[in-house]
Amino acid sequence: MNTKFTKQLLASLVVLSFAGSAFAEMPYPPNVPFKSTKTRAEVRAEVVQAQKAGLLNQVDTVYPILETTSKLTKAQIAEENSNKTAPVNHGE
Repeated sequence: MNTKFTKQLLASLVVLSFAGSAFAEMPYPPNVPFKSTKTRAEVRAEVVQAQKAGLLNQVDTVYPILETTSKLTKAQIAEENSNKTAPVNHGE
């Protein structure tokens, strides 16, 4: 019984070891090593300069907050909705 169990365990481990490699894939796009020629301070200085020049104004990246006010009271809205009915279809 021990040898049968050992064989089954070994076979299942072999099968499971292949299952992990089935999901392995290469990154897309492939990782390309990159070495910057500028320091962090130089990049930050360029960003500050571009902001001062108005080149980084991105006003359309966030939806504007629209403030709306209703001219109707809750009682008026409730009265409007109480008078409305939905069509009821009786199957034909």
